[in-house]
Amino acid sequence: MKRVRPLVLFLIIAIAFTVADVANADLKCDLCGKTITGSYTHYPDIGINVCSQCEQNKPRCDNCRRPVNEPLRVGSARLCQRCAASVERCHSCGTALLRDYTYFEGNEALRFCSECVARYPICADCGAPSGPRGTKLNDGRYLCPDCRSVALFEPGLITPIKNQVLSYLDSGMGMRIKHDIKYSLQDKIFLKIESKDMHGDLNGLFYRKGDDYNIYVLYGLRKKDLIGVLAHEITHAWQAENCSGNLELEDLEGFAQWVAYYALIYYDYERFAQTMLSGNSVYATGLRKMLEIEKRGGSKAVFDYIRSR
Repeated sequence: MKRVRPLVLFLIIAIAFTVADVANADLKCDLCGKTITGSYTHYPDIGINVCSQCEQNKPRCDNCRRPVNEPLRVGSARLCQRCAASVERCHSCGTALLRDYTYFEGNEALRFCSECVARYPICADCGAPSGPRGTKLNDGRYLCPDCRSVALFEPGLITPIKNQVLSYLDSGMGMRIKHDIKYSLQDKIFLKIESKDMHGDLNGLFYRKGDDYNIYVLYGLRKKDLIGVLAHEITHAWQAENCSGNLELEDLEGFAQWVAYYALIYYDYERFAQTMLSGNSVYATGLRKMLEIEKRGGSKAVFDYIRSR
């Protein structure tokens, strides 16, 4: 999530003239239509003349501050026709963005007003406000309309994504899993109970009982979420086969995030992958640690490090 102040760039050149010659006798105000007999304001950028009465008494556009006969309502803002056609709008409620706005997952094209950010529950997938048309799922999560339209709920839709991830781990990372893994979609409540709250807010969970390997994935995720989650959890299965059981949490999760990070980049979700670097969670600090190891010695150094713990 990032909050910024919009750069409202406009230039108003207002020049006041005191009319004292006959040449201006037919000059009319472009707002009220009356002949101008005294001083007036000229707006050369849009080529209009405004009499002193209209300049003083007409409502003004909240964006460009020019006087206007009938401002147009864009949410809570009153705008002239030009500004109403060009002003940035909140992706959730459509109101004009004249003050601070917020965007999520590095996507500044979708901007949200502070009122929507404060008013609506966050979308469980993208973190943006779910908005007036958001969907509440059975486990209490909310999805915004954009995420709901691409969220995956059917197990059959997950299989091809799982196969893509397995293929990348094998050919791109040299990580082949020997055990058969059972995959299933679950809700947030199930994951919370099974994880015993060890890792906080989860989208997936690797669960091992002896030689039985299971990966539980949260239903209602987007494809890019699933690629990251599956890569992360399958990496935990690989760790169970290739690493000691004494890994520090930062190394355990950091390595899994490192693999997920590169899986996302491989499948053209680089901007989404970059969001994984932010924050001070064990996932983010562990990922940054692995990238630093890689920077010094390449990917082999990361594998050597994680196997030696």
